[in-house]
Amino acid sequence: MFIIPGRNEACWCGSEKKFKKCHLNREHEPPLERQDFEKQTKRHTKTCCAETLNDGLCTTKVIKAHTISKSGSLKQIAENGHVMGTRTSLNELIKTEGVLVTKKVGINDASTFTGFCSYHDKELFAALEDRKITLSNEQLFLLAYRSTSRELYAKEEQLLGIDFMKISDRGQPRQVQEIIQKEAKRQEFGIKLALDELNSIKNEMDTLLLSGRFDEMNHFVIELSDVPDILVSGSTQPEFDFSGARLQNLGLRGGKLSHLIYNAISYENKGCFVFSWLSMHNKVCKRFIDSLTSLAPKDLSTALVKYCYTFCENTWASPVWWDNLDEGLKSELNRRVQLGMYSPIKPRDLIPDDFEFDAFRVSKVWLHQPPSLTPQPA
Repeated sequence: MFIIPGRNEACWCGSEKKFKKCHLNREHEPPLERQDFEKQTKRHTKTCCAETLNDGLCTTKVIKAHTISKSGSLKQIAENGHVMGTRTSLNELIKTEGVLVTKKVGINDASTFTGFCSYHDKELFAALEDRKITLSNEQLFLLAYRSTSRELYAKEEQLLGIDFMKISDRGQPRQVQEIIQKEAKRQEFGIKLALDELNSIKNEMDTLLLSGRFDEMNHFVIELSDVPDILVSGSTQPEFDFSGARLQNLGLRGGKLSHLIYNAISYENKGCFVFSWLSMHNKVCKRFIDSLTSLAPKDLSTALVKYCYTFCENTWASPVWWDNLDEGLKSELNRRVQLGMYSPIKPRDLIPDDFEFDAFRVSKVWLHQPPSLTPQPA
């Protein structure tokens, strides 16, 4: 039963403000208008993710950095300078009534975030952008480092959105206020958990970067015989593997969750899909990889496609490939894009089914593990 607090008591919403300065008469306040939402979409975090390196080299100019190389990868799959993907901005979701829509996006805007200064965006990733791709330990590490930085940035952006969500109950009946505040609190809890874990991962990766110990990351590399039709850069906490087995429980208090980083890039008319993780997450992540390698060869490409569209909004496809999909396949991918927003991921979502997606042509797979984890000859 809802109990209305006294004017000078703590507000029921948990803001730690007095009731009279928070939700008293909230239902009589003017509701938010469209321009309030549009103004919110223009708020962006602009902090260099490399500040944590403490090298004193950050410039004051934070730029719109690509998580997937524009010249090296995005241009290879683009049609007239555009790729297929989703825009997750609040303004875009207002236009589509909350539905994520796959559409053409210019490569200048695809996969970007204001998370690196001009110096670090160029210098940190020179081995990726300015040298031949050889899948060296350094290059694989930098792919994972950039993905982790972007994921950390995205979570900080989501936290800003929660602050806005908490005031979106203006002018709403008390029952609606309760629903909004409860959902805001639930999402805030999950985001703060993820931020704590991602900061821990980023700190560990900063240490490896500064010391040049690039071989201490784990990587499962899937080499591709030609340019992939899908590019991706992201990080997630694997809950289920490709057999539907549970790997870890999300959203529980206490204990750190394991994180898996992934990238698909193109180079020299071929490409690769790489899963990366820290050794502290080896138990969960290795089980995930083992379930992937146990799939029949014909199911591997489809599994990767479903994984990208289920877990990562930073997924970008060739318009030619997308247009050649039949409506049933497009519908399935659009369904997967919505997963996690309005319905939870289920154990069966990664299990092989009747759908087939040919976006990755596999030529070779291999595993790199740090020397400390590599079995030594007797």
